[in-house]
Amino acid sequence: MKTKRTIYFALIVVGGIVMGTADSYFEKEYALSIGIVLLMLGVYKSTQVLTDSKQTEKEKTKDIEEI
Repeated sequence: MKTKRTIYFALIVVGGIVMGTADSYFEKEYALSIGIVLLMLGVYKSTQVLTDSKQTEKEKTKDIEEI
């Protein structure tokens, strides 16, 4: 699980770097588009991992309470 979080965090960081510094390598519009896509993909996937882990914790707690 921690590997996924690390990858998604790296996507967020790379997206920010691309948005900030890739103007010299690409046209500004392409750099911003690619950076925003990477940034939003990382944020979206990291929130899914976060909500999945919260749901599994609730299920574990529910199972313990039933016993």
